[in-house]
Amino acid sequence: SVRDGDTLMLDTGTTTSFVARELARHRQLTVITNSTDIARTLGSINGNRVFIAGGEIRGDSGAALGASTVAYLAQFTVKHAVISASAISADSGITDHDMAEADIARAILSCGERKIAVADSSKFQKRGLVQVCPLSGITDLVTEMPPPAQLNAVFVQSGVTVTVAR
Repeated sequence: SVRDGDTLMLDTGTTTSFVARELARHRQLTVITNSTDIARTLGSINGNRVFIAGGEIRGDSGAALGASTVAYLAQFTVKHAVISASAISADSGITDHDMAEADIARAILSCGERKIAVADSSKFQKRGLVQVCPLSGITDLVTEMPPPAQLNAVFVQSGVTVTVAR
């Protein structure tokens, strides 16, 4: 769990934006993100420090993407690296539908002590075009419903902690 004073990195996504709203009750967080929405949500409150990665801003999501964004993110090490997973399957792992967003997700995971994927259950048993990582590439999954048995078995085998949030 996240504590006051922790360091976090979050990518862009609807789910990570919800995570940011939940984090707003914490104090003195250091947050690195490529999301203008997350930067606005957590910046200038509760003594937080927020670093936003630069790059080309995508109009639909407000996300900075590209090689310069990846390079900026790679400078940091954080306790909690949080990505929004677009698709999760037992055989393909965590995948995305967009190459640039998958690049960001991989960069963020590589910076974290805890490597956390957040996803709602509609992402289970789905497969995107681009692999982010195998399921063993994360330490935690946070979701709102338990994964199906086959997928959960792979999480257990990979040592992934699954947390079902309210």
